[in-house]
Amino acid sequence: MSKHLAKIAASLTRTLSLALVLAFGMVTVAHAEDVAPAPNPTDASAPISTPIATPLASVTPAPVTASVRPAKVSNLTVLDNQPTQLTLTWDQPQTVNAETISDYRVTYKFDDFGSWITWKHPATTDTRIAIPNLPLGVGISFAIRPISANFAGLAVKLHLTTPTPPAIQLTVLQQRNEYAFVAANWNSRAVSKYGYYPSRDCANWASQALLRRGFVQTAKWHGRISRLRGSSMAWISSTKLHDYLLATGKVTLLTDAQRDLVQVGDIVQFDWWNTGMQEHTGIVSAIIPTADGLKIYYASHTAHGMWWSVDRSIHISYPGATVSYLHVN
Repeated sequence: MSKHLAKIAASLTRTLSLALVLAFGMVTVAHAEDVAPAPNPTDASAPISTPIATPLASVTPAPVTASVRPAKVSNLTVLDNQPTQLTLTWDQPQTVNAETISDYRVTYKFDDFGSWITWKHPATTDTRIAIPNLPLGVGISFAIRPISANFAGLAVKLHLTTPTPPAIQLTVLQQRNEYAFVAANWNSRAVSKYGYYPSRDCANWASQALLRRGFVQTAKWHGRISRLRGSSMAWISSTKLHDYLLATGKVTLLTDAQRDLVQVGDIVQFDWWNTGMQEHTGIVSAIIPTADGLKIYYASHTAHGMWWSVDRSIHISYPGATVSYLHVN
């Protein structure tokens, strides 16, 4: 029995040793293959590429636009100061580091009335400008500013007085009396026996001038008589005055195309909006021959002036307005 058991134990020992050898050998081979695997092109992982930093592309900077206010103009002077036209000239300002000048803004203001007025003209870089038909014998200030895309430069100012017209020779006594009244009272705001109507005194004042011309007051045309009895409408209304004077037969209606028949002392009237009404009345105070035809000037109240330009009134102040004249026969 013991011998039989001993044989069984020996057999088991041999079997166990063989299994251990085989097991350790397989482990060793597997470990060796794991460390140094054979190349296999079918399942090899794709190589990983590492990005290489490249320098930024060079960028050309955009040109820098100057945004500096233009400097002032210089040497602003009067080139010509004639009754029918004023010419100003100046030097272009320095433009270093400043925006390009595209125009010059020209503004002006009369000493005795009104606010600053812009002279309208097409944009230009010309450093000379001519302004026609200014009122005569008035103080006036000009301001010139260079204009660029984004800025208006600082103003340079100049003050001057426009010339007066040539001396007027009147042979008829009534005309001289009328002209003397106009010259002495064009800027008066004193309340006379006929009253003063702020902002609408033109017909009242023109009617008083006609008294010096020899016209006589009537029941339809008279000034203020007392505090209880005022002026007639024909005396203080431009339209009513127009109708009354034509009805008397003492005046002849002239159009602007008949300037050659107009005389100093005649009545001038304006239809500002071409409605068939007369909105303003004055007295012709000067007539100047020019190469472009006769230039007519007039005196009036509200606005007060001795030598307003008819052409300025109908082309600049009220473009397209109609003017007419009542020539005293």
